[in-house]
Amino acid sequence: MFTLTTASHRKNAFKSAFISIKLTTLAVIFFTISGCALFPATPPPIVPPVGIVASQQRIERALANLAEGLKRYEAGNFEEAKTSFLLAVDSGVLTTPQLLNARKHMAFIHVLQNREPSAREEFEKAFALDPKFELTLAEAGHPAWGPVYRQVKAEIELRRTGMTSSAASFIKQAFTKQPSLSERAFNEGMMAYDAGDYGQAIKLFTRIEKDALPASVPLPERIKIYKQTAFSYCLIKQRSLCRAEFGKILKLQPTFELEPAEAGHPSWGAVFLGAQTALKRTPSDAPKANPSQKK
Repeated sequence: MFTLTTASHRKNAFKSAFISIKLTTLAVIFFTISGCALFPATPPPIVPPVGIVASQQRIERALANLAEGLKRYEAGNFEEAKTSFLLAVDSGVLTTPQLLNARKHMAFIHVLQNREPSAREEFEKAFALDPKFELTLAEAGHPAWGPVYRQVKAEIELRRTGMTSSAASFIKQAFTKQPSLSERAFNEGMMAYDAGDYGQAIKLFTRIEKDALPASVPLPERIKIYKQTAFSYCLIKQRSLCRAEFGKILKLQPTFELEPAEAGHPSWGAVFLGAQTALKRTPSDAPKANPSQKK
């Protein structure tokens, strides 16, 4: 009896252990499956196609070349600037406004380097990109490349309207009339100014003052010469001479004001304000003489 009871107990214990192991195994499987459902595996990163990556890199390089070209142009490094502009243009990924910006600056460089035919070609390419292409007011009024731009623009308009060759020749002559001595000197001064040679620009501008002013030069031209001379002096830290040139302008035209962009320039904005303040001082503002100092 004892033996049968012990065997029965052993059998029941074995069954209980087996059931417990089975339940544990099922629980592990369940939680493993549940865990996979709750925490799905991280999907692999999306890698853009090689062509898209290469295209984006070309755009970035082109924009970097364009920016570098503008920077070198402002610094007067024209050959290096032209190289950067050409790299940007030849990339084939610039937008039309970006292409126009590069083309017109290459035209400016050609003019400053006395290569007018190349400048005309760049302006022609700009008009081919955009028939309504326009320079800014300041750019169109520049004495060096403004006439070249206007001539190209006029010739293109003549071709569009089918005007006769004789009329085209007449307009071309009007645009290419020989400048006066003072105009040539001013153009040379502006070329030196744009190239960052402010000392040479001052020599050329002051030569106009000595040789031609005041009788033979209209008032707007005289003011323009004095203004550029003032800018040049301020850019080489000759603030007193800069202020003196502004004083000449204000004596001729007391209501004269710089353009907004010019007035905010860090080199000469405050100097011009000082010249205005000095002009506006009345005799009562001046220090009175001490009677005791009179002889």
